[in-house]
Amino acid sequence: MVDPAAEGGFDWAAEEYERARPGYPRGALEHIVRELRLTPRSRVLDVAAGTGKLTRLLLDTGAHVVAVEPVAGMRRKLGIVCPDADVRDGRAEALPLPDESVDAVTAAQAFHWFDATAALAEFARVLRPGGGLALPYNARDRQVAWVRSFDEILDRFQRELAWSRPDLPDLVPLMAGAGAFTELQGATFPNSVPCTPDLLVALAASTSTVASLDDERRSACLEEVRALARSHPDLAGRDRFELPHVTYVFWCSKLPRS
Repeated sequence: MVDPAAEGGFDWAAEEYERARPGYPRGALEHIVRELRLTPRSRVLDVAAGTGKLTRLLLDTGAHVVAVEPVAGMRRKLGIVCPDADVRDGRAEALPLPDESVDAVTAAQAFHWFDATAALAEFARVLRPGGGLALPYNARDRQVAWVRSFDEILDRFQRELAWSRPDLPDLVPLMAGAGAFTELQGATFPNSVPCTPDLLVALAASTSTVASLDDERRSACLEEVRALARSHPDLAGRDRFELPHVTYVFWCSKLPRS
C-alpha cells in the first residue's frame, strides 16, 4: 500500500508540488540519457512520477515514457502537464507492466517511500537485461545559512507528527542484496533554482510534513516560512533569490541473463 502520509499529503499538495518543487538540471538529464543509453526508440518507465518533474524531460528525448503514479491528485496533474506520457495508476512494489517490457526505469525523489526490496524486485522484473535504472534526487544545500534555517522550521513541525519522514536508505547494500543489478554508481550536479517568497512558502506547503499537519499547525508553519523570507539577512527585502540544491543521480544496470 502507499504510505498514508505520502498519499494524503501529496494528494492535497499537488498544485504546490508542481509550482514550487525544483526540476532537474540539464547536466543531470544528459547524464541519465547517456548512462541509460536512451534513444527515441527506448521505452522508459518513470516510477512515482509525481507531477512529472522528470517525466517531461524524459519525453523531450523522444522516448516512449510510461509514468506510474499512485496518488490521484498527483496523477491528475501529471496527465495535464505531460499529455504525451502513458500515465498509469500503480505502485513501485506492484508495477502495472509485463516482464522485461522496458529499456530503462527511473524513480526521481521517491525511492525512500518504497519498500526497497519489493520495489527493486519489480524494477528487475520489468527491465530488459542490460536495461538501466536511475534514481535522481534533489537536496537543498544546507551549507547555506538561510536554507538551513528553512529546513529547521520544517524539521521542528515534523517532530509533532506521529510518523517520521523516511530517509534515503543506503542504496549500495540494497542493490547488492537484490542480486539483479550492476554496482551502483553516483554523480552530483549543482542545481540552483529561481525562487520568490511566495514560492518558498509553496515549497514548504508541498512537503509531506506540512501537508500532513492540521490546518492550524500548517498555517503556523507557513507563517514562520513567510517570516523567514521577510527577516533573514540574506533574504530580507528581496523579491527574487536563488534556492541552491545539489542533484544526486544514482544509476546501475540490470545484469544480463546468466
